[in-house]
Amino acid sequence: MKAANYLNVIVDQLHPFKAFVFPTGNGIFQQDNVPCHKSRIVLEWFEDLTDELHLRTWPPNSPDFNPMKHISYVIERQLRAETSPCPNFSTLRDRCLDIWYNLSPVMYQKVVAFMPKASCCCFEGQKWRTALLCRGS
Repeated sequence: MKAANYLNVIVDQLHPFKAFVFPTGNGIFQQDNVPCHKSRIVLEWFEDLTDELHLRTWPPNSPDFNPMKHISYVIERQLRAETSPCPNFSTLRDRCLDIWYNLSPVMYQKVVAFMPKASCCCFEGQKWRTALLCRGS
């Protein structure tokens, strides 16, 4: 993805979503070292929003540090709990979007709040599982 396209996604999707989930401006956003994430225009955009959104850079290829991994787990768990399988891709997409749009902002906040603890556990060599994080969400 080109940096300009990534910035458009950030501006159009992340910024309004952040305002909804973190209305007091205490949001943290993480991204790895993909070239479009590290581009000058993207980093400058985040610098302009430091009062609203803290940018946290993570090591590349660190799936355990990726909150989306945990959110995807929650979506998958809810999909599997549904009684009928999806007959086609369109239905699957619609069900995923329905689950995504109905996830509680509290669940997102719990996932983000757990990241520092997960980091410490990982660096200390302790094992932790997605199920622990998602319990009760």
